Amino acid sequence: MRRARSTSDSDGLHAELETYRHAVEVLSQVFGAVARGDLEVRVAPLRGRPELAELRDQVNLSLDVMDAFVRESGASLTAAAQGRFHRQFLVRGMPGTFRDGAQRINTARDTMRAGEAALEEQNRTRQLMVDKAIEVSVHVAAASTELGASAQVLAASARSGVEEATAALSTVQALELSAKEIQQAVLLIKNVASQTRLLALNATIEAARAGEFGRGFAVVAAEVKTLADESARSSDDITEQVAASRAATEAAVQAIDRVAGAIHEMNGQVDGIAQAAGGTQGLSELAETLHRDISRFAAQH
Repeated sequence: MRRARSTSDSDGLHAELETYRHAVEVLSQVFGAVARGDLEVRVAPLRGRPELAELRDQVNLSLDVMDAFVRESGASLTAAAQGRFHRQFLVRGMPGTFRDGAQRINTARDTMRAGEAALEEQNRTRQLMVDKAIEVSVHVAAASTELGASAQVLAASARSGVEEATAALSTVQALELSAKEIQQAVLLIKNVASQTRLLALNATIEAARAGEFGRGFAVVAAEVKTLADESARSSDDITEQVAASRAATEAAVQAIDRVAGAIHEMNGQVDGIAQAAGGTQGLSELAETLHRDISRFAAQH
C-alpha cells in the first residue's frame, strides 16, 4: 500500500515537472521571438497550476504594453516627422516607465512643432528679405541706368559749355586787342590834334602880322584851332571809354577763366559719375550681379 502511494506521488511529480518544463519551453520560444523583434507573439494557454495561468497573463500583458508603446511611439514620431503635430502619443494605459517615455515623446513632439514653426517663420522672413533685396537691386539697376544716361547728357552739356567758354574767351581777348588798337589810334589823333593846334596858333600869329590881308586867314586858323580842340576833347572821351571797356574786358576774361575752370572740373566729375553708374564694375553691373546672386540663393533655398 505504501509502495503504490509512492508510485502515484512519483507520477504526479513527474507530470507537474513536465507541465513546468512545457511552460518554460513555451516562454522561451515567446521571449526568443520577442528578442528577434516580434512583439505580436503571445503565450498560449498553459496547462497546470493556476500560477502558470497567472504567469501567462502577466507575460501577455507585458507584451501588450510593449507592443502598444512601440506602435504608438512609431505612429506619433512618424506623424511629427511628416509635420502632422496634432497626432500625439496616447498616454492613457501606459504604466510606469512607459508613461514617462510617452510623455517624453510628446514633449519632443511639441519641441519639433515649435522648431518647425520657427523654421517656417525664418523661411518667410528670409523670403521677404530676398524679395526686398531683389526689388531694391532692380530699382538700383534702373536708377543707375537713368543716372548713367543723365550723366552722359550732363557730360555732353559740360563739354559744350567748355567749348562755348573757350569761344567766348577768344572773343573777349579779341575785343581786348581791338581796345588796345583803338587806344593807339586815339593817341595818334591826340598827337595830330596837338600839332594842328600848334599850327593854328602859328597861323593866327602870322595872320596878325599880315594885318588887313591876313584877316581871312586868321578866321580859317581860328576854325582849325577850334576843330583841333574838339578833336582833342573827343579823343579824351574815347580814351576814357576805351579804358572802361578794357577794365570790363579784363574782368570778363577772369570770370570766363573761372567759369571754364569750374566746367572743366565738373566735366571730370561727371565723367566719374557716368563711369560709376554704367561702366565696367559700375553701379548698374553690380546691381545686376546682386540680382543674379540673390535669385540663385532663393532658388537653392
